[in-house]
This record gives sequence, C-alpha cells and structure tokens, in this order.
Amino acid sequence: MKLIKFIPAFIFLIITVVLLCLPGTGQFPASWWFKKIPQFDKLVHIGMFGMLCFLFHLPAWKSSLHNGARQRWFWLISIGAIAYGTGMEFVQRELIVNRSFEEADILADSVGALGALALSQTIFLRKIITPAI
Repeated sequence: MKLIKFIPAFIFLIITVVLLCLPGTGQFPASWWFKKIPQFDKLVHIGMFGMLCFLFHLPAWKSSLHNGARQRWFWLISIGAIAYGTGMEFVQRELIVNRSFEEADILADSVGALGALALSQTIFLRKIITPAI
C-alpha cells in the first residue's frame, strides 16, 4: 500500500485529535439546532470514528492484498480506532479543561468503528466465485 493513499485518513485523524481535545463549554446558545437532537454528541462520535476507520480501510481496498490480508487490516484498524477513542476519553478526563470521561462515548466510538468494519467487509472484500458442481 502506498503511503500517499493514507493522506486523507491522516488529515481526518488530525481533525479528530483537535476536536476531541477542544476545551469543553456548557454555554451553547439555545437557538443552536443540534442541541435539540437527543444524544447528538454520541451520533457525532459514531460518525467520526466510522469515517476515520473507513478512510484507513480504503488504501487496503485499492491495494493488491488478498482477502485474508484485507480482512486482517480492516480488523486491525477498527480495533486500533476503538483503543484510540478509549485513550482519548482518558486524555479528556485528565488533561482537557471542562471535559470528562464518558463510557457512552467509548461505546459510540466502538459502534462507529465496528460499523465501518462491517461496511468495508461487505463492500471491499472480493467475492470468490466457486464453480457449480
């Protein structure tokens, strides 16, 4: 796999680090539309980690790897994303002002990562056609 194909994934990784390390504030204007969506924060985590995994899965799809190697890559990336999300929760608790550790965020990160895994395995693995006997 060529390193250049990972550039979008690394750019998005940097964006997620910045977003997850922003100091928290509870002072959102009441007119902001996303405050009215229940568990909007969790939906953001699902989407963010799903996109992160999907962007790291894409280079394996475009490579000459066989299905077994692709599948290992997909699993490695998804498990790594879950570990990254868990680690960032500890960083938020210990180092970021007005941020806290939430188990629900870890669950949302995991749902996003595993959803991308399922999507990638469905779309990107080559179908092996066996001849009829």
